[in-house]
Amino acid sequence: MKIIQFALLFILVSFCSLLNSITWHIKQDGTGNFTTIQEGIDASADSDTVLVYPSTYYENLDMSEKNIILASLEMTTGNEQHIANTIIDGQQQGSCIILHDITIGVTIRGLTIQNGFGTFLAAYDGGGIQAQCVENGYIINCHFHGNVASQGGAIFAVLADLTFSGLRISENSASYGGAAFIFSDNTISFDPDNLCNIYNNNAGKGADLFVMDTGLIHVVVDTFSVFNPDRYFTEYLEGSTYTFDIQNNWMELEPNDLYVAPDGNDDNSGLTPQEPLRNISWAVRKIEADSLNPRTVHVAAGTYSWIENQQIYPIGCKEYVSIIGEDMGNTILINDFIDRTFNSYNNTGEIVIKNFNLKNNFIYYSGSIINIKFSNCVKISNIIMDDNTNMKFIFMNYNVGADYDNITISNNSTDFDPGIILETVTGVIKNCKIFNNTTPSHVQSALYLFTDEDLLIENCIFSNNISTHSVGNTIRTGSHYNTEPDIIFKNCLITGNQSNSDSVIDMFGDGDNQFINCTIVDNTSDMNTIKAYGDITLKNTIMHNNTDYEVYMVDETPYGFFYELNVDYCNINNGEAGIYNQNNASTINWGEGNIDEDPLFLLSGDDPYQLTLGSPCVDTGTPDTTGLYLPPWDLLHNYRVWDGNGDGIAIIDMGCYEFGSESYVDITNDLLPVTDYQLINFPNPFNPETKIVFDLPESGQVKLEIYNIKGQKVKTLLDCYMSPGRSEMLWNSKDDNGKRVSSGVYFYRLQTPTKILTKKMLLLK
Repeated sequence: MKIIQFALLFILVSFCSLLNSITWHIKQDGTGNFTTIQEGIDASADSDTVLVYPSTYYENLDMSEKNIILASLEMTTGNEQHIANTIIDGQQQGSCIILHDITIGVTIRGLTIQNGFGTFLAAYDGGGIQAQCVENGYIINCHFHGNVASQGGAIFAVLADLTFSGLRISENSASYGGAAFIFSDNTISFDPDNLCNIYNNNAGKGADLFVMDTGLIHVVVDTFSVFNPDRYFTEYLEGSTYTFDIQNNWMELEPNDLYVAPDGNDDNSGLTPQEPLRNISWAVRKIEADSLNPRTVHVAAGTYSWIENQQIYPIGCKEYVSIIGEDMGNTILINDFIDRTFNSYNNTGEIVIKNFNLKNNFIYYSGSIINIKFSNCVKISNIIMDDNTNMKFIFMNYNVGADYDNITISNNSTDFDPGIILETVTGVIKNCKIFNNTTPSHVQSALYLFTDEDLLIENCIFSNNISTHSVGNTIRTGSHYNTEPDIIFKNCLITGNQSNSDSVIDMFGDGDNQFINCTIVDNTSDMNTIKAYGDITLKNTIMHNNTDYEVYMVDETPYGFFYELNVDYCNINNGEAGIYNQNNASTINWGEGNIDEDPLFLLSGDDPYQLTLGSPCVDTGTPDTTGLYLPPWDLLHNYRVWDGNGDGIAIIDMGCYEFGSESYVDITNDLLPVTDYQLINFPNPFNPETKIVFDLPESGQVKLEIYNIKGQKVKTLLDCYMSPGRSEMLWNSKDDNGKRVSSGVYFYRLQTPTKILTKKMLLLK
């Protein structure tokens, strides 16, 4: 009824305003008015019709400010065969159709719209149709397939009034919203009589639909991917929501692990390695998982790309689903399809990505290889990202609980950050190598971190990264206003990095920035190694052969900020003279055990910054490592505390290597699976940190919380799905607002689906 009313209104307006509307005939054989659709659009005036005859038109159409009808002969004949025979092919060169600034009304009818790639608006938006500021837009009896975009594979709409009628939208892909991305004050109506079909689309989130800031959308369709779509299929944010009237579902989810291989077939069951699927993204969409039934997508070794075996990207990350390759060296994902490889948004359950070699080979400028936002528990391990270009970022995570282990990011060149960029992230980064990366036109070459939560960077190497920007750095850390996160580097090597600014490392914000048992050598900048707009702690750390000053303490007293530098058991080039205290505004606590001597590095082999016999850094670290919570091994996985000088007393060395140490063997590792719950903290009493250790005999949703003596919750340390085994969490005596709590008795409570354990601890100050 609404379509009929609009048609009558459109005819009436046309009659009253022009009385002489024109139909422009588009025929490729030259017998019509024009041979291309764009010529007809350009010639048209308000209320005209551009009538397209059957053929394939390789065009990217711009209908901005055109209040017209664009249709196939399906509109005039009622013959639906004209839909399949009248094709607009975007050739992956841009959106098939752009609709901007339509003030009266526009209709697109009876066309197949395919092979478009989103035109840049806020991103590569709307592979099929990009609609912005559209009044009375009608899309009728069109088929969309094979379109790709960052947002809205088939349709992107912002500030638009659109009615969808009789559409078939399938096999489109996007980072967000495989079928459609609807953003900001749209009015979207689904025709209840001429029903649409929306199914089998792919996205990092919102495989079919993704809506933001649009209010309620009532989705009325004949066929949808699933009967009861969750937020993986239909994401909604910022005041948006859906109601559904679905007649049929296109697929059934599979409640089992699935297997993928390069030579697999998406028509296979995927239930065994002998019947694998081909597309990793299809396996993630197909699999069914929840907190009680986590699943795994097993990815066989081989190469996965669009050119070689029609791999469709991005790969979404579904809650409680692990995506695990066979081997990080030989399970190679080459993204030549879209601007992100792994992409996810807004997940509460655990996400696992493991054992992959990730490469970007996309012809357009890309966003990032791994892009995950707003997710509580993200575990990424055994990943290689090497030799990538034509990108904005390599690895970008925002607002996540992070557990990153054994990630190599090397030889990349990007416009922004070619290493790791993290915002509002808490957790641990360990055993990672970030080297030989360059950023010619922007800022951080290895690590950008801006957070309000504690983060531990442990046993990592940052080497030979280059930033040529005038304010570029190798590493930059910062905190949000009124938060005090502790950002801690332990057992890290930072060497050979070049910054075309006054510092190699910039550190901003409240909280404590710590370097414990780190080796920071042979870095270059115009003036400083570390430039601090905040508190800094250096312990058991070597800083030599870098720049004019090893640490520059910035005077921000005019803004009411007073900073402190603590140095203990460190080898600092030029000693106290290696510290620049601007206007003597900061407090410098030059503690015990500090020296200024040649570290006597090995300077050969794969690890040239190992210490040699006679080094002044051997056995001269802090005699008491209590409270440092160091890993039991050094950067080479040798015992961390060792009697290197042979005097019979084992004292930790300065720097990230332990001289003379043997390979670490963890005699405490259980040879048998954990069979019972255990919960303990140490030290107890403590100040200011304690480590909470717990064993899980089974998988499940785990919550670890701190309560005060009044029973009030102070801090949530953990709230996510976890696998069986031993885990550790550090509490630094801060509450959920980042504030230090007072001394006294506290309780830590571990809750799983089958068990609740509570124990007491004492904070002393």
